[in-house]
Amino acid sequence: MLHELPTEIALYIASYLPLQYLRNVSLVSKKWHSIITDNAQEVYRKAAILHRFVLHADLQADSSGQTPDSKKIDWFQFCQRRLQIERGWRGKAPSMARELNSTGKFVHRIKVDQKEKLVMTTHHTGGLSVTDYITDRVLWATVSHLICLSTPLQTVPTKQAHVVDYAHCEYDNGYIIFNSQDNSKEVWRYARDFQDSEIPENFKPDDSMNKASREAAQRYASPTNRGHFRPWALLQMPESTRAFRFSYPTLLSAGANNAYLWDVPTSCLVETISNIQAPNQDGILESIRYVEVNDHYAFFCGSNQLRIFARGGGALVYHLSMKDLQRISWDVLPDNSDDTCPSSLFQPQRLHEAYHVSSTYRSNFVAAHVSSSGKDIAVLTASGIFIWIPGFERLFHREATLDDIATLLNFNASRDNVRDISVYLALGESNEKAAIATREGLFIISLDPETSRLTAEAPLRPGISVCRVTKYDHSRYLSFISCLQMTDIGIFFNWYPSSEQNRPYQPSRRTMVIPPPPQHGHLQVPIQVVPSPQPQPQLQHANQSQAPVQSAPALGVEGQSDHLPGLEPIESSDDDEMWEDAAPDPPSPINAEEVGPPPLVETHEEEDEIDGEHLIVDEDEDVDDFEMDEMEVEMDDDFQFGGDGERLSC
Repeated sequence: MLHELPTEIALYIASYLPLQYLRNVSLVSKKWHSIITDNAQEVYRKAAILHRFVLHADLQADSSGQTPDSKKIDWFQFCQRRLQIERGWRGKAPSMARELNSTGKFVHRIKVDQKEKLVMTTHHTGGLSVTDYITDRVLWATVSHLICLSTPLQTVPTKQAHVVDYAHCEYDNGYIIFNSQDNSKEVWRYARDFQDSEIPENFKPDDSMNKASREAAQRYASPTNRGHFRPWALLQMPESTRAFRFSYPTLLSAGANNAYLWDVPTSCLVETISNIQAPNQDGILESIRYVEVNDHYAFFCGSNQLRIFARGGGALVYHLSMKDLQRISWDVLPDNSDDTCPSSLFQPQRLHEAYHVSSTYRSNFVAAHVSSSGKDIAVLTASGIFIWIPGFERLFHREATLDDIATLLNFNASRDNVRDISVYLALGESNEKAAIATREGLFIISLDPETSRLTAEAPLRPGISVCRVTKYDHSRYLSFISCLQMTDIGIFFNWYPSSEQNRPYQPSRRTMVIPPPPQHGHLQVPIQVVPSPQPQPQLQHANQSQAPVQSAPALGVEGQSDHLPGLEPIESSDDDEMWEDAAPDPPSPINAEEVGPPPLVETHEEEDEIDGEHLIVDEDEDVDDFEMDEMEVEMDDDFQFGGDGERLSC
C-alpha cells in the first residue's frame, strides 16, 4: 500500500514520475500530499533532471545540488516554465517572434550566449557587434574608420572595419573567433574573464587588434564591461583554410587536405589530421561544406561524403556517402488538424513513411552537427533530407547498421522534381532539438522521444515530431538566410526586415527571434522565436550560436487549459531577462523601452544598403523574380567563405 511506504522510497518513486502525474499523486492521500509538498524542492529538482530540463552534470558541483546558483532556483517554477516551453516547441502553447533592430542590417553570422543574454553578429560590410537581446541595445562593437579610396577619376570615401566583410565567427565559453585578413584567426575573450598577464605567449594579439580593442572600449565605456571583449590571440594557420569550428577548448580549422586542431586557451596547435581527402571506394570528400569537433572526434562534411576521424591519431573511423542512405524516409507533410494553440507560431506537421525510387539527380551533403552529449549526429543534404543518427559510435563498432538506427526526414515537397532546397541546419545545445531552414519553410524537429513522452503526448513512429514555423514562408527570403541558431528557449535567424519589404530592390537582413508575436518583415535582421516562459537564467549555457531573432510561446489566458496537472501558468517577472533579444547596429544603441519581447528567429543580412533592418512577417506582396534572381547571383559572387566553407553550411 503506497501510503505505508517509507518517505525515502516514496520520494524515490516520485523522482521517476512525469510532471503530469506529480500533482495527481499528491491527491492520492494526505500522506502523499505531505510528501510532495514538504519536499517540493527535491522532487522538482529531480523532475528537472528526469525531463532533461537541466543536465545532471551541471549540478554535480555539490552532491545535494545546492550550489550558489541552484540555491536561488525555485525548482517547481523552473519545471513549470520549462514544461510550458517544451509544449510551445510543439505548438501546444502560445509563442511569439521579435525583431532585433540594434543588430543593424546586413547581418551575416549570429552567435548567442544564453547565460549572458548576448547576441553577437558579423555583417556583410564588416564589423562585429555585441547586443543585449533583452533590451535590444548594443553593448560593444568594433569601430569603423572612414578612409578614402583613390581612383583615376575620383576619390571615394568608404568605411573600413577591423573585422572583415562576411566574417564567419565561432563562440563558446566566453571566446569568440573570426577569420582575419591574412588567413589567420583572431581570438577575443570576454573582457571580465581574464587579466592581461594571463594572455599566452604564443601568438599574441597584434597592434591592430589592440588598437581596435581600445577604440571599442572607449566608445562603449561601461563600469561593468558587460558584453565587452578583448584580444586573446592571433592564430596563424599553417596553410590556407576554408572552414573552422570551435567547441571549447578546441578550434578545428580545415584546409584543402589537412586539418589543424588548436587548444584555444593556451594558443597551441595540438594535433594535425593529414590527408582528409584520401580516396576510398566511394571517392573523396570533395568540397568541404562544414566541419565539427568534440573531445573524441573530428567531423568533415564534404559534398560527397561525411567522414569521422578519431582524435589522438587521426584514424578514419567512419564515412557516409549518399548511396548509403536508405530509400525509406518520412515525408514531412502539412497537418490540417485543429490540435494546435491558435496563438502559436509552431504548426505540427504530419510524418508519412514512404519509399522513394532512386533518381538520376545527385544530391550532396551540406551540413553535419554532433549533439552536446557527443553521442548523436545530425546531417543535412542539399535536397532536403535530414538524417538523425543516435548513438553513431555503434556504426563503426559494428554494433548496429545505418538502417537500424538512422531516421531520415524528407523536407522536399516536390517528390517528382528533386532539387536543392536546404539553406541552414542548427542543433540545440542540450534540448535534443534541431532547426532547419529550407526554401520551403523553417522547421523545428524534436528528436528525443523520451522527452516527448514526459512532456507531451508520445509521438508515433519514428518517435520524432516536426513543427513548421508559420509566417516565415516566403521562399525568396528563406533562401537569403545566412545563419540560424538555436537555444533551449528559441531560435535566432536573419530575415528581411518588415520596414524594407516594400523595397525588394535593396534587400538587407536583420535578426529575428521567435517567442513574441511576429511584427516585422523584409530586410534581413535578427529575429527571435520563443515557445514558452523561459527557464531560470542560472542554468543557461553560454555556448550558443543562434540568429539574432528570438521567438517564444507567450503565456496568457489562451492555452491555460493545456497546462499539466499541478502546474499553473507563471507570470513573467523582471528576472525573466531571457526573453529579451535584440541586435542593434554598432554605432547607435536602441532604447530598451522602444522594443517589445524578443522572438526566437535568426536575422539575415543582404548586400545592398537599406535604411532599416527588421524581420518582415507580411508576405502579401511578391518580389519580382528577375530582380531577386539578380540579387542572388550578386550574393553568390561576393560571398566569402567563412567557417562554414559553403553558403549552405550551418
